[in-house]
Amino acid sequence: MSAEIEERTVIKFDPPVSIQRYKEVCKILSQDVTIEKVVDFGCSYGQFFKYIKKIQHLRQFAGVDISYGVLEDAFYVARPLAWECINRRDRKLSVQLFRGSVSSHDSRLAGFDAVTCIELVEHLNEKDLEGMPETIFGFIQPKVAVITTPNRDFNVVFPELQGMRHWDHKFEWSRAEFEQWCSKVLDRYPSYTVQFSGVGDAPSDKYQGIGHCSQIATFKRSCQGTEESQASASQPYELLFETTHPGKEE
Repeated sequence: MSAEIEERTVIKFDPPVSIQRYKEVCKILSQDVTIEKVVDFGCSYGQFFKYIKKIQHLRQFAGVDISYGVLEDAFYVARPLAWECINRRDRKLSVQLFRGSVSSHDSRLAGFDAVTCIELVEHLNEKDLEGMPETIFGFIQPKVAVITTPNRDFNVVFPELQGMRHWDHKFEWSRAEFEQWCSKVLDRYPSYTVQFSGVGDAPSDKYQGIGHCSQIATFKRSCQGTEESQASASQPYELLFETTHPGKEE
């Protein structure tokens, strides 16, 4: 995917907003040591894996994207480096890369502990956006789901911006619009709560009140239980690549 305006703008973020996103999502997932299985929808070229693999209690990672080309690149990123085979993780980490849509239900992902969607929703067509909540909160039912998306309120910071930040964006939500969408998710799946945060601070006091460059919604499932899920034996995703990072326990 081409570099977005936030990485090409004359206003520089240190570190880049993309890295801030990855680190913040990892920070959220690191807080719960019972999270062992994570699926990343819209994994693209696999850059997020460079950060999430540092979480030692992780046992299984699944990346899902609709593009074979980016998944091929993601596989090269996901393969263990030589030094990682010598200086092993605490636990073995299995990695699978699937070609598929976030609106489809694949039984191999049912019951994963966490779901991440990093700058994905704004690329989805109407059908996939409509089906996404059911996949995540109705079918997978993770303990935690982290969704990030550009904050349209922040676009005033980019003087050279015309239209949206990326050519493939179908829309960009303001903070109010994102919160409204999340509220509708909670109405459908009341066993979840949500908290909002973000990364990428405005460059000066001139832009007070516009929020962060990238907004983040963290959904957490309450301890009371889960929604009634329709069991599925369907496996519409195509498993393209898999690899393993060895652990000390082996």
